[in-house]
Amino acid sequence: MAVINGTPNADTLQGTNANDTIRGFEADDILNGLNGADRLFGGEGSDSLDGGNGNDRLFGELGDDNLLGGAANDTLDGGEGKDTLDGGAGADSLVGGFEDELSGGDGNDILTFANNPDGKSNGNGGAGSDTITGSNNATEGDTLEGGADGDFISGLDGSDFLSGDDTLGTGGNDTILGGAGNDTIDGGVGNDSLDGGEGDDFLSGDDTLGTAGADTILGGAGNDLIEGDGESLSGANDSLLGGEGDDTIFGFGGNDFISGGAGIDTLDGGDGNDVLTDESGSTTFFGGAGLETITGGAEADFIDGGEDNDSLFGGGGNDTVLGGAGNDTINGQGADDLVDGGIGVDRVLGGPGNDTLSGGEDLEDQTAADTLIGGDGADVYILTNTGFIPEPPDPGEPPQIIPPGDVIQGFQDGVDFFEYDFAFETLTIGSSGNSTTITVTETGELIATVLNTNSSLITAADFLA
Repeated sequence: MAVINGTPNADTLQGTNANDTIRGFEADDILNGLNGADRLFGGEGSDSLDGGNGNDRLFGELGDDNLLGGAANDTLDGGEGKDTLDGGAGADSLVGGFEDELSGGDGNDILTFANNPDGKSNGNGGAGSDTITGSNNATEGDTLEGGADGDFISGLDGSDFLSGDDTLGTGGNDTILGGAGNDTIDGGVGNDSLDGGEGDDFLSGDDTLGTAGADTILGGAGNDLIEGDGESLSGANDSLLGGEGDDTIFGFGGNDFISGGAGIDTLDGGDGNDVLTDESGSTTFFGGAGLETITGGAEADFIDGGEDNDSLFGGGGNDTVLGGAGNDTINGQGADDLVDGGIGVDRVLGGPGNDTLSGGEDLEDQTAADTLIGGDGADVYILTNTGFIPEPPDPGEPPQIIPPGDVIQGFQDGVDFFEYDFAFETLTIGSSGNSTTITVTETGELIATVLNTNSSLITAADFLA
């Protein structure tokens, strides 16, 4: 084993094929370990250290140093100054500090930034399953990228940028922890687990142009923005949890599970068959395309099911629930709700409370009726028509389809009311077995069938002015 010491001047020091100890001392030195398990110390000055082959230990010490581990499993410590560390091939351990640049290279590497009260540090794990830990006190935040394989990344304190992958279209199953601070976290391709921690964070499971992975994302404390698939070309099935704070969550493609947690949240399922729910706070839900299941929380929520056939539940609170297009099942549940089925054949339940129920807009060729069920409380049933005008069919054409109107269950005479726009029409009350029919006098269009109610009980007093 050789011991090689420099001078106070700028030295170029070469090692041997044995296990060497090389010290640069003062000035800007160049240290090359060559073969063997070497120990290189830069000393003062801005030094360049190359471990070469073998399991080497490199210490930059003072100054702005460049450290290259080379082949095998190396340990690199930048020391003070703005250092650049490259582990090279092998399973390396890199320790940086003030505004350092760390690159693990190939292999399963460990990158760690010492407490850094000022400045910004950058780390890239490279190929392999890497463990990357940012600075605990960075005021500007760290930029940490994992690389192509499954990495563990922790930003700790500071407003960090954390990415599981550094290239488009490749990546592993990453675990990324934001910690305190307002972080930007991108899982990249793969099935990733992201946790924003404290602070107002932006988290994206797949903000790449590659194939999306099935990600699990927790916003944590703070007002977070969460995207399940971001700009990916295809959606996956994500689990997106807002946590505390007022969060905004987009599922985009795939069959997603989205929970806002505590706070006043906005949840958008996007495409796919999604499940959306919330614990507390007045939440805004958008189902988007797909078969959605949406359940509101204990307070006043706004729910829009969007397209397709949805199952919507208001929960507690005075909710507004819109079915949108599709054949929806809607239950306002507790408190005083406004429920509108929208276009399609809908089943609308008000539940307890004083509810306002509407089957929504019906198409002229709709053959099945909306069903409105009031329940307890003083309910208002909003009646609409399609503008049907009876006309004789053209030769060879099928006869007109008479719109079926709404079916109303649970009407309580003297408690519930109907609402209808009488601006240009009058209504006729008639009987059909044990039920009452309400039709447009001028056209004969059936507006509603009120089940198990005698027609003599329904008068003008049951209609709101």
